[in-house]
Amino acid sequence: LFRSSIYRQLAQQHPEAFLPNLAASLSTLASMVNALGRREEALAPMEESVLIYRQLVRQRPDAFLPDLARSLSVLGQVLAEDRPAEAMEALAEPIRLLTPFFVCLPHAHAPLMRTICERYLRTAQSVNIAPNEALLAPVIEIFEKLRSEEPPRSEAGSVPTRP
Repeated sequence: LFRSSIYRQLAQQHPEAFLPNLAASLSTLASMVNALGRREEALAPMEESVLIYRQLVRQRPDAFLPDLARSLSVLGQVLAEDRPAEAMEALAEPIRLLTPFFVCLPHAHAPLMRTICERYLRTAQSVNIAPNEALLAPVIEIFEKLRSEEPPRSEAGSVPTRP
């Protein structure tokens, strides 16, 4: 909370320099509050983080779109238990946003895309909603290609596969 307060003051004086830090600190705060089981309290800072990243993406998409995707994924995680339909949309949006970047630079975006897809699939399963196959198909295709290029590894590092 203290870090977010400092970044908020700095962002008011120098938004171009400190808005990204404010958004990141709000996302971190929301993640920690959510981990404590206080989902409702986590929503406000997470939603503010998403709003700031949306603003930053309009100015510099290449620089901030992955951060927006990460924040939307955390928002989906926060919403998952109490508002599953909203959570599914919050988790689908970063997949849609990140897919073009993942297509162009799969190795760079694979860890984030994997995390987002895992959250999406876990949430879909927990609320008994079928995953959007059209949304996931291009992502799974790239993961399968990446898997075929790499030597075998343990289950802990597995990637999403077709449902």
